[in-house]
Amino acid sequence: MSSPRPLYARCVWAGLTLVLSLAGVASAQTGHSLLGEAPPAGGPVTVSAQIADRCVLGGERTLLLRGNCRVSQGAQVWSAAQIVLWEVNAPDGQPAILVGYAESTPEVSAIRKIDGRAETRPWWLFEIVATELATDFTPQDAPEVAEDPVIRRGLERRQGARGGLQQTQYVVPPPPMEPTTVAQLPAPSSFGLRRHVSISPRFLGERFEFKVAPSTGAVPQEFVATITGGVNVVVDNIPLQMEGRTILTRLDLTADRAVIWTDADRFSEIGGFDLDENTPFQVYLEGNIVVRQGNSDIRASHAFYDLSQRRGLSLNAEVRTYLPELEGTLRLRASELRQLSDTNYHARNAWFTTSQFGQPKWRVESSDVFLQERPNANFSAVNPFATDVDPSTLWVSSLNNRFFVEDMPVFYTPSFTSPAEDPHIPLRQLNAGYSGIFGAELHTMWNLDGLLGLNLPKGVTWDLEVDYLSRRGPAVGTEATYDFYGALLGAPAHYSGMTDVYYIHDTGRDNLGFDRRSLAPPSNNRGRILSRNRVDLPFNNWLTLEAGHIFGEDRNFDEQYNEQQWDTGKDLENLIGLTHQTGNLQAGILGRVRSNDFMDSTDWYPKADLSLLGEPLFGSPVVWSSHSSVGYGHIRPAVGPIDPVADPFAPLPYYATDSQGVVAMSRHELSLPFDLGPMHVVPYALGEVAFWEEDVTKSSLSRLYGSAGVRGSLQFSKYMPNVYDPILGLNGLAHKMIFDFDYSYSDSTEALLNVPQYNEFDENAQERFRERFLAYQFGGALPAIYDPRFYAVRSGAGRSVTAPYHELVDAQHVLRFGMHHRWQTKVGPPDRPRIIDWMELDAGASFFPNASRDNFGESFGLINGRYAWHVGPRTSLLASGVFDLFDGGQSVWDVGMLSQRSRRGSVYLGYRQVQAGPIDSQLVTGSFSYVMSPDLYVATFGTSFDVAEGIDRGQSLTLTRIGESWLLHFGLGYDRSKDNIGVALMFEPKFGSYGGGSMRLNSLLGIQQ
Repeated sequence: MSSPRPLYARCVWAGLTLVLSLAGVASAQTGHSLLGEAPPAGGPVTVSAQIADRCVLGGERTLLLRGNCRVSQGAQVWSAAQIVLWEVNAPDGQPAILVGYAESTPEVSAIRKIDGRAETRPWWLFEIVATELATDFTPQDAPEVAEDPVIRRGLERRQGARGGLQQTQYVVPPPPMEPTTVAQLPAPSSFGLRRHVSISPRFLGERFEFKVAPSTGAVPQEFVATITGGVNVVVDNIPLQMEGRTILTRLDLTADRAVIWTDADRFSEIGGFDLDENTPFQVYLEGNIVVRQGNSDIRASHAFYDLSQRRGLSLNAEVRTYLPELEGTLRLRASELRQLSDTNYHARNAWFTTSQFGQPKWRVESSDVFLQERPNANFSAVNPFATDVDPSTLWVSSLNNRFFVEDMPVFYTPSFTSPAEDPHIPLRQLNAGYSGIFGAELHTMWNLDGLLGLNLPKGVTWDLEVDYLSRRGPAVGTEATYDFYGALLGAPAHYSGMTDVYYIHDTGRDNLGFDRRSLAPPSNNRGRILSRNRVDLPFNNWLTLEAGHIFGEDRNFDEQYNEQQWDTGKDLENLIGLTHQTGNLQAGILGRVRSNDFMDSTDWYPKADLSLLGEPLFGSPVVWSSHSSVGYGHIRPAVGPIDPVADPFAPLPYYATDSQGVVAMSRHELSLPFDLGPMHVVPYALGEVAFWEEDVTKSSLSRLYGSAGVRGSLQFSKYMPNVYDPILGLNGLAHKMIFDFDYSYSDSTEALLNVPQYNEFDENAQERFRERFLAYQFGGALPAIYDPRFYAVRSGAGRSVTAPYHELVDAQHVLRFGMHHRWQTKVGPPDRPRIIDWMELDAGASFFPNASRDNFGESFGLINGRYAWHVGPRTSLLASGVFDLFDGGQSVWDVGMLSQRSRRGSVYLGYRQVQAGPIDSQLVTGSFSYVMSPDLYVATFGTSFDVAEGIDRGQSLTLTRIGESWLLHFGLGYDRSKDNIGVALMFEPKFGSYGGGSMRLNSLLGIQQ
């Protein structure tokens, strides 16, 4: 289903012609629901409105009526500007039950009439029974109206009255002799729209003059009204097609003078007059013209509009409209604006900007701007199964476009065409800077759709990257992303994914830190290709396709040019997979091959998986979970660098076997959860059978593994409502505790050392570090206490039924236990308090009865904890750690303080120790961000110092000048590991507000959301 087009895209442009103004609805504060009343029994119901949108909400057919709405049954009549009707499900053969919600607007009140007596309320909630239903409108299917504010308010008031709302009209009749005709919402019929016009003085006390006279010689007869002294003309109920549905708009104009032409003298009617869609009505305005429309403000010196022909002209016009996507106001000014038809607009000598100064700091000028709605002729072929597809797209085209900063032109393009809601500005990104590694840097990203006018499908973007690094060379790349609905082999499908290709002619040397500051790449031609794609199919099926390759076996390219992605992102892989899920059953098949020899990986030709979770066994309390897989795998160990002295390398022992063959396993667990008083207890038994055609010795290997145990948890809580301390921020206190444990005894027919590692358990970045650390620190021989596979066994990483690395289990006897504490209090106003965590404490440990086998001689290990004290809403004290007691075991812990000021910035100060065998790092870190000179400057600073070695690790400093339309960033950084000093100066356009609530300012300050 296609995503709806944003309304603001049309509102801006239609506003240029002084037509489009979305009518605002004032939310009623008080109203009346008909509780306990006894109106007559059900009967025929008549419903009329100018616009009717239909959707299904909570299983009930729902109508949103707008424009002269009226619901009548017998002597009762409800009328309002907008009414919501819900058809409540009634028993088969019984009359329809209608629940209605009528709401007032500033112009039209919600009225209920009984026998001619009228009563006005801000809103009415009523219920009627319709044995027959007659309508005078054609409803339009519009699922998006389910989020309309009127419907939402009606639902809230309906739910609030549900406890007392009486069904006063529905009386179950005796079984009918003949089938009863049940009224349905609603029967299609044709309808007409009537516009309401009201004319009044602009201000009280002005010399308002209103003259009406017939036009001499006009055929047919025409009346001319001349108005001076300030006039306000309001035209309601102007229909406009938007996103496949009709909305009613309001035209609200004020001016010094006006001339109106129409076919009859209607101006004497009190309260205004109505026009049908064919009634001639033309308006000329002059002097201080202002149009107000919701979030928009439109001004012009002269304007003319023909209401029946939908054509208009305005001179020297300026539009100001708020765009939520930009968090700011957009200004558009033109010497001449024309509306040629409902969906065709033309602006001459136009410019737009988000700058609010009279002389804007930046602007885009165009000689001509055209806006028109183009039909999507082939949209059904893209997705024939879609139920909500836009039949057309609003397009903007412009000529002779120039981008100005102050009065200096900096960019020009002769023509530009794109969808109005996504303008495809050609230049997406421009960054410049300097560093000791890359030299002077210039990075640009260009939108190929806007640059070449490709008219790509909706949901598809294609960018071009052009970079230059003075110490490395020129670079070029392309990146495409897509997210759209279509079809695959005749079935509906959702496509999403990305592709990124990058190339650089590199004449420099890599600097990767400390002992690798000058590494020669294998070739001057460097780059990579990355593509990740997913196709979602019907019946919970999805297809995954990935491609990842680095050119020229360049092992250090990603670490040098994509360091953040290398450290934290997903590995580059070449794979194709198909997965199906039904309830708690999931099945999949995967094929994968390696294309770069410098990575540790396993090829699968292919591999199939089947998982079943939480299935009751034959309807008993026993729960069965299982995971089975079979495939043909080939362990591909990494090939070392050409110069292992400059770039240290040692192969990881568990990947060094180059084994291949059939790999099969099946793991099953039976559990029996029950409550033992306040304690939840789950005894369980797990068993696995596994087979490898080639193990670490290239021989076949079979393994049986079994584990039995019991896990459980016990929860306590204590409530102390009388605890109050304003200094500590306490307003009542609740202490909630959970104690949990997992006791298990496991045995295996094969030791872990004999089991080949076909399923990787770490990322390439971690494996690369281990390959260097193993050679640099241990001479290629990995001690058992630092073997990551033994650590995974001790921590139970491979014990679960669905563990992706089933190899990581061994004989073990262990009791794991932990406790989790939360101290909670109330904050906020007395009538709307909310509960927050005031203090948090989590702790755990493992006990190994067979310590010499399972934990290097120590009975207790993996002692861990986490603590957080939220002293106030802005300040928190934090601590965490994990420890082992045997010689050379880990001792990793940190403490810190975080203070956030949502409008001013944040500060963090922490101390972290990492100690394990030869590693001993004691690091003091700090970061600071602050807004200075109210909202003009932002400073951020970060530093780290190694106490153990007594050396500085690096600093970074950024100063940002927040201008009206630009951000000026100055950055200075030092990285001791790479011996690199970097300086950056960057201009960034600012299209909107950077106030205290701005998400972009919060990101700049490092404020957590």
